[in-house]
Formats: sequence, structure tokens, C-alpha cells
Amino acid sequence: MLYKYFLILFFSFINILSIGVKASYDYYGRIAVDSQSLSRTNAGTKLDIASNESKLGLKGNFALGNKSETKIIYQIEYGIDLVDGKVRGDDGTLKKRNTYLGIQNKLGTLFVGTHDSAFKKAQLKVDLFNDLAPDIKNVLHGENRLEDFIGYITPKYQGVFSATFNSIKNSSSSRKKYKSYSLNYSGNRFLAAFAIDEGMKGYDSSRLSFIYPFAGSKLGFIYQETKELSSGMKKNGGVLSFITNINSKGRIKFQYAVSSMKIDLGKHSTIGYDHQLIKGLRIFTFYSVLNSRVTSKEKNIFSIGLEYKF
Repeated sequence: MLYKYFLILFFSFINILSIGVKASYDYYGRIAVDSQSLSRTNAGTKLDIASNESKLGLKGNFALGNKSETKIIYQIEYGIDLVDGKVRGDDGTLKKRNTYLGIQNKLGTLFVGTHDSAFKKAQLKVDLFNDLAPDIKNVLHGENRLEDFIGYITPKYQGVFSATFNSIKNSSSSRKKYKSYSLNYSGNRFLAAFAIDEGMKGYDSSRLSFIYPFAGSKLGFIYQETKELSSGMKKNGGVLSFITNINSKGRIKFQYAVSSMKIDLGKHSTIGYDHQLIKGLRIFTFYSVLNSRVTSKEKNIFSIGLEYKF
């Protein structure tokens, strides 16, 4: 499917050159590598080096005419693995991430491609260890990035309210689509979102997220309920996070996630510290403990690593 997007982009750029419309684009990336000491019950301790969802991308937009309010938007993003030479679980060295083509104007944004679901985006960055070992995807369902994706985001009402709608191809059924929706609020005093997944990979889920910033700190909260469609079994879970600046370059982070969705009585507790070295470059460390009724799932992780964003 991706070659179709490249063809569309190619002919769009040819059209831009022919009509003299100015385009805007930006290269970006994230390189994150850490060394982990992993301890398991009755399995000893081992050392590992992880690439942590490193990525490279290109994104941009161009107006459909010099005075037009309508823009074509695009993004091409791939994950890379600096450690193993290939992305874990895939045969190649690259893994497609959020890659899409869309149109944007005062009526909203419509796009197609590969993208994070509205449900996943509704976590609002409550997850302070996203793309690292303590990522909330280890205990909660719904952290999905999907292909054959159609998304629509409404304009912001009064500058703070918006809604997102997703329809995604269901690989197991030609008739039923995966559906994902969210209602979002982004005000000066707090952020909030309510999201629903319908039939998403065999689960119906609802999620409420909240972030409250204050005095150089942020308090985050997620509550989620998920029903397995095949069994009708319902489970819930939650995340509580807190981050605070301790000086101009350092910040300390705490996170607690609990759920039985993926691990029986899973409880994931993490404390971490980030220190900004220069613009775009930080050193980070964390200590994470995963507890469960199933002792073979339990583990402790100590990590120290570097992240560079550009």
C-alpha cells in the first residue's frame, strides 16, 4: 500500500512545481539507546542493550493555491534499530510507523495511511516511559498503530474541544471495521480525553485520561475498562504518573500502572530521572518493578541511556 502514497506524493510535488506553490517540510528523528539490567525470579540477571523505538521521518504540507486555506499534509516515518541491525520482530531494517497522506482545512483534517488509533492518542502522554521498557502497553490493551487507516479530526471548538474518528480495516473480517473514537479537551488548566475502541483486535474498550499541570509539575491519570468479545470477560486498569522539574535541566518521574488485562494482577512501578545535556540530547535512567500473581512474569529493570531528538 505504501507505494501508492509515494506515487500520490510524487505527482503532488510535480503539481506544486508547475503552479509555483510554496511547500513546507521538516526532517526529524529520535535515537534512543539504553543499557538494561534485567532480573527475573529464579532466572538470574542479564544485561541487554535496546534501541527503544528509534525513528526517522519526513513531514510537511503545501497549500492548494496561493490564497487557499486547504492544505495537503503528509508524513513518512520509519522505525530503526541501532542495536540488532533490524527492527525486532521484522525481517527488514525498517518498520513503518505513522505514515499518511491527508487534507486539512477549516472543516478539519482527513487522512489515510498507517497511524496510532484515537484510543492510543487519548493517553495524552500520561505514560512517562512511552517507548521504553515500562511502557503502559505491557499492562493495558489499546496501544495500537494500524494500517489501512482512515482518520478524521474535527476543528477545535472554542479552541479547546475536538473529536477524532478512525475506521480501520479488520484483517479477520471483510465486513466489520475496527472503530476508534475520542473526545478531547486541551485547556490552560488541564487536558482530558475520553476514548472508545470498538471490536479492536477482539476487544471493546473505553478510556478516560487526565493531565493536570501545576508549578513545574504534571499529574496524570488513566482509567480503562476492556471487554474480551470472545468470552465477555471484563477487566479494568489504571495508570497514575507524576513528573516534576528539580532544576532547569533535570526532572524526576514516577509511574504506577495496574491491570490484569495482559498480566494476572500486573502492577508496574517505575521511578526515573532525565537530565538535559544540550538541546535535543538527554541522559535518562529508571528503575522499574513488575509484580504479578504469576511469578514467572515478574521482573526488575535498571536502565541508563541516551536519547537524541532532532
